[in-house]
Amino acid sequence: METVGFIKPLLPVLFKGAIRTLEVTVLALCIGTAIGTLFGILSSQRLKCFPFSTLVNTYVAVVRGTPVFVQLYIFYYGVSDLVGINFSPFTAGFITLGLNSTAYVAEIIRGGINAIPAGQWEAAYVLGYSKFQTLRFVILAQTIRNSVSSLTNEFIALIKESSILGVIGVCELTKVSRDLVSRELRPMEIYLMTALFYFAMTTVLAYVTKKWVGRSYGNN
Repeated sequence: METVGFIKPLLPVLFKGAIRTLEVTVLALCIGTAIGTLFGILSSQRLKCFPFSTLVNTYVAVVRGTPVFVQLYIFYYGVSDLVGINFSPFTAGFITLGLNSTAYVAEIIRGGINAIPAGQWEAAYVLGYSKFQTLRFVILAQTIRNSVSSLTNEFIALIKESSILGVIGVCELTKVSRDLVSRELRPMEIYLMTALFYFAMTTVLAYVTKKWVGRSYGNN
């Protein structure tokens, strides 16, 4: 009962941190999904566009080969000075996570497209579909349906990766928790509640993603 009495007044503060985490994640997800899907399409075997595909491969290799923590510092401090724009911590945070996610989504989409048998393309052409129509109505639908598990894992990873944004001052869930621990000196209870918040967010995101894909693309 004493623990419940201690945690209860802290819940609104943790909830605000969770909301900030979701805001960052949703914005990063939009960037990663939009640009990553485009990169994946244009670098796939059937639609490979040189030198664009080479640039995409290089970008993916660099992003996957460096820690997101380092990417965050480079963007927040380096890019801001380079372009002369003073990005807020929140803006720098979701852009960095979005650009990081772009590389992984691109690989997922590219792999999904490449896995579709060539006969699917040829059958669509025989039916009078253009290349764009084939991609939109035949290939992408199957790609997304077959990649739902990988995409869901990437979206969940975004939520967890947002926990590093506190180092540049974003008041997301983990930073709020650390501040509470510094003030209250009771790390076990606070971090357990933090873990429950993350578990709830990732579980809901996984459920919503699978439901949306199932409804939109007939995933069983």
